[in-house]
Order: sequence, then structure tokens, then C-alpha cells
Amino acid sequence: MKVVIIGMGEVGRYVAEQLVKERHEVVVVDLDQRMIDRTKEHLDVATLLGYGASPRVLRQARVHEADLVVATTDVDEVNLIAALASKRLGAGKTIARVQSRVYEDGDYEDGADADADDGVHYGMLGIDLVVNPQVLMAEEMFQIARSHGALDVHFFANSRIELAEIQLPADSVVLNIQLKDLRMPEHTRVGAIIREDKLHIPTGGDHMEAGDRVYLFGKTGQMHAAEDMFCHGREAARVAIYSNDVTGERLAKHLSQSGVDTLLMVDDPNTAREMSLRLPRVTVVEGDGTDMTKLEEEEIGRYDIYFATTDDDEDNLMSGLLAKRLGTPRTACKVHRHAYLDIYRQLGIDVALSPCQIAADHILRFARPAQVETVVHLGDGTAEVLEVVAALGSPITKAPLRKVNVPNGVFLGGVITTEDDVLVPDGDHQVQPGDSVIVLALASKRNAVEKLFRRSLF
Repeated sequence: MKVVIIGMGEVGRYVAEQLVKERHEVVVVDLDQRMIDRTKEHLDVATLLGYGASPRVLRQARVHEADLVVATTDVDEVNLIAALASKRLGAGKTIARVQSRVYEDGDYEDGADADADDGVHYGMLGIDLVVNPQVLMAEEMFQIARSHGALDVHFFANSRIELAEIQLPADSVVLNIQLKDLRMPEHTRVGAIIREDKLHIPTGGDHMEAGDRVYLFGKTGQMHAAEDMFCHGREAARVAIYSNDVTGERLAKHLSQSGVDTLLMVDDPNTAREMSLRLPRVTVVEGDGTDMTKLEEEEIGRYDIYFATTDDDEDNLMSGLLAKRLGTPRTACKVHRHAYLDIYRQLGIDVALSPCQIAADHILRFARPAQVETVVHLGDGTAEVLEVVAALGSPITKAPLRKVNVPNGVFLGGVITTEDDVLVPDGDHQVQPGDSVIVLALASKRNAVEKLFRRSLF
């Protein structure tokens, strides 16, 4: 597949890295010579210096030959124009990243989803996908607040199958028990374990240790029971947010509408006044989230979880650490620089989320085979979750799962049948053609997974 990426900021660079790993032909365009030079040093891609919304530059990039054009600059209008122009020049599919709340919802022409208010718009203005990572991050943080102690939460099969990341405390009841002997709540299973920063897919003979990060699969309605078994969290009743952007405002809105006591701290007085008018159910205060005195004044230590989602990574880190010192049980930070995620966790932040990775997961779906419906990257890209459709005659459909040669490093977390039933499969289940299967796999097993679900000629 030939892909043109316009804008080599955090999102563009991450997408390019993933596509190069998958051996796609990639052309990158950026207006900054330093970004071009940096890209040349680290990635095997073609580069072009120029303004990404210019038809002349787009022709030079040969977007008319591209299967996919991705516009990810820091300017929404540039991305939208670049995607539109590329489409009219003959590009196969186009994607634009936006960050402003202006593009959150509304009625669009050309068959777009008029109720698209979740950060993803299909067909907006004729662009195949418009993605707002700020809104997507707010949605993910909202689900983390609703969980019973999860570090991260993802949904599949129209939110009927859930994947939750849990860190095991020293007194967890599941420690040192072989998985085959562990009595999990119905319709839930352990999918993967991260220990000493290494992710692996466990077998029945493996056990879990204190400090492990564990990925749990299950039916959405059953996951609280599994979370309660693995750790001691609870759904947040009081949430504090330090923010100056769409993410914080959107998160505060959803929490307050769900009956959660929500505090939103904003350091700019004009922005604070505007948000207080838009969010009547939220307590909006003006203040600096890196000021210990202000945090003490607002009694931040009495909240169940604290989110820091400003545009400044250092402010988010400092604010989260101060909240932790004041006694907040869980802290979560937005991290713009994806490479710093692990550092935040090592320093004591419970949840570190990257808008770059969230956006990239949606974008990379368009670079996948047709039978792959969803992509979520885990463990700093060492593993991924795919929603894959089983083809007629594919190896996965030819026998019950215990008799199928599922490669090591691959875990089947859920099945959506052609009758739209949802289940967490055991060894006796047999996948049928047309079923969608939620697969967690090491990135190195990607080709093996695709082969497992493709039609076999023999």
C-alpha cells in the first residue's frame, strides 16, 4: 500500500513508524526542514518539503497514486484542505486529524453521520475519516473513571466486549495461582501480562505476581466483577480535572451528566468563565494545577481520581504527582510525547495516555486488510488487538478452538457471531465463517493472525 502522510508531528511520526514496520510504501510531507531531516535519519521513507495543503505539493507527492493520505499537522484547516484536495486529485482514502471542538458534532453532507459526537466522523465533507484525538481521549478517560481501578479501557463489538488493563497490588487474591486453577468471573479471561516492561500471552501454567499489569477480556457487564477480584478499585464518585482544552471540558461534561461530583480547574480566567457557562453541572475554578497551595485549597486529596490534560506535558506530570502526594488514590495524565509514557508510570502516575496513539489506532485501521475491523496497540506497540472477520474456509473455522493450531503469542478474547451473539470463547467453541473475533496478538504474529483468518486454498 502507498501512503502519504502530511505533517510529521507526534501523530504523523508514530503512524509512519508503524506503517514502515508493516512494509508499506510511505511518503511524508512537512513544511519544517528539521522535521524532514529527523524523519530521514530514523525512517526508510520518501520525504518532501512543502506546504501540505498546496495542490502543487500534493501533486509532487503523487497523492493520485496513493491508497491512503493522512493529514496530521497541528492546524485543523490545513488537514481538512489537504484531505479534500487529495481526494479530488484521485487519492484512494483520506484521513484528517482535527483538535478543535468546532468539529465535534453537527450535520454534514455526503452521507456523513449526523450524530457523530464521539471524536470520529465518517464521510465528513467527503473525507473518509475525520478523527479528533482530544475527544477520543476524553471518552477513554471517562471509561477509566467508571471502571473499578483500571489503568486503561477499550471496547469492541459495539461496546459489548471490554478490555481492561489492571495493575496487581501486593495483596491481590490472584497472585501466584496458575491461570488454569484461577476461577474467573463468568465471561472473563486473562489475555496478556506485562512484567518488567515485557508483554507476553500467558498459558494455563503461568501465574501472576505483584506489580504485573494484566489485560482482562470479558463481556462489558461482567468486567467490574473481574476488576474487583484483581484489585481494590471502585467507580469514581468524585473527580477532579486540571485542563485548558477540549479533552478536559468533554470529560467534565460526561462525568457530570453521569452524576459524578466533578471539579474542573482551569488556569486561564477567561477560559474558566466560558467553561463555567457551558458546564452548569460542573464546579469550575480558576487555578494553577501545579500550585500545591491551590490543590490543598481545593482538597484534591479527597477526590477518587485526578486527571491532568493540559497541552503541557511537564505541567501534567507535576500536577499529577502533587495530587498523588496529597492523597488522591488514582492519577491520570495526558502525554503528548508518546515515548514518555513509561517514564510517567515509573514516576508514580497511575494512568498515562497518549492522544498520538489513540489517533494512530483509528488511522491505522485504514491500512489493514478488509477483514480487520479494529486496531488497538498495547505495550508500547509490542502487541495489538484486532477485530477480525473469519473468511469462508479459513483455518480458524475448520475445528473447535482446542484443535486449531492457534500460534503462541495469540489470544482469542471474544467472538461476535453472525447472529450478533457475543461470547468469550473456550476450547470447545468453533468459529463460523462471518464471525468477528477479537484477537490479542504480539505484533510479530500479525501475519500469522491474518493467515489464520484468510480463506485457505487447501
